[in-house]
Amino acid sequence: IIAPKGKAIHIPAGQTHSIGPEGRLTRSIYIDPRFSGIRNDQQCNQPACLSDDLSAALEHISDINQARDWAKRFAGRLPGSAIDSRLQKALGNVRALANPAALARELALSPTRLREIVKADFGVPPSKLLQWLQLLGAAKAMEASSSLADAAAAGGFADQAHFTRRLQQWFGVTPKIGLSGLEVSVDDLS
Repeated sequence: IIAPKGKAIHIPAGQTHSIGPEGRLTRSIYIDPRFSGIRNDQQCNQPACLSDDLSAALEHISDINQARDWAKRFAGRLPGSAIDSRLQKALGNVRALANPAALARELALSPTRLREIVKADFGVPPSKLLQWLQLLGAAKAMEASSSLADAAAAGGFADQAHFTRRLQQWFGVTPKIGLSGLEVSVDDLS
């Protein structure tokens, strides 16, 4: 989908995409699927242009508080339902987040049942959800002005190289290029 000038696009989780053209200033807001306890409805699984008012409001964001307000407004327009309470509780347990098998054990679920629940609640398989949570942990550490090595460790990455590869895989940037001068803010979801 190509957005007309001034239109924003909602890209659901799990969608391979490219933002361009290269060199053009763009704004991306990544909304944690746990935000406000909602999830994207599976009917919204394709990229789509946002309404004129949401697009215009996005263009006029000038600080992190306005970005949070916009995200709340956006999330309020998505059909959704509460996240499975067992899963919600386990997501706060770092030990359970080591890998999908550890998460399944923590919840006393089979890997197949865990996959069904995570896919229904977040639109992605457990491994992708856990990767996202690792990136959030590293971003939160970076927000606190940690070094890259400290951020990688806080996210549960094996080392800086692992963090760099994952960041490049997910966002197409390296920490040096993609995160320099970037304002990183991660809200607590509780």
